[in-house]
Amino acid sequence: MVWLPMHSGHPLMVHLPLVSLPLAVGLDLLARRRCEGPWRQAASVLWGLGLLGILAAMATGLLAYSRVDHSDLGHAVMTLHRNLALAAVVLLLVGGVVRWRRPHATLAAVPGLLGLGLMVTAAYFGGELVFRHAIGLPNTVLEQVMRERGGQAPEGVPESSDIDSASPGAVDSVAAPGHDHRDTVPHSN
Repeated sequence: MVWLPMHSGHPLMVHLPLVSLPLAVGLDLLARRRCEGPWRQAASVLWGLGLLGILAAMATGLLAYSRVDHSDLGHAVMTLHRNLALAAVVLLLVGGVVRWRRPHATLAAVPGLLGLGLMVTAAYFGGELVFRHAIGLPNTVLEQVMRERGGQAPEGVPESSDIDSASPGAVDSVAAPGHDHRDTVPHSN
């Protein structure tokens, strides 16, 4: 995937499970209340899509985690995001298995609901990584945005001439504007 930056696969994959799994759990709850087959069938399709999607999101996220340069503060948030997402995956897989083995058990909804809560929390921290810590944002773009906003490029962001001589595809995740940049020395895994 040379044509696709190393961190881009994850944002492409996360949206399917973020939409399909909450809908699947909601339709399951609706099917329990109304005892109707079509709701359950639709939920089954969404569960399948969502679980496949979450596995793809997890694989691409772990790849990005080990390859994207980031600050120490960004690393802490990235680790929290990863751990919450992995816990959500476990709970959602348990919910899917319980749902499959005991289709009409009310207890089947509990791991799904808990997994959704963790998934939404992990998604919040994923947004923090992008919008607060600029994970995956190339230095050239960060420098340009800072200058357009009337500020100086943050400490640790090299000048354009330094960036041009850097390795192709190098990214840095210096914290977003308005953040104290003294604690964001870039670091790699």
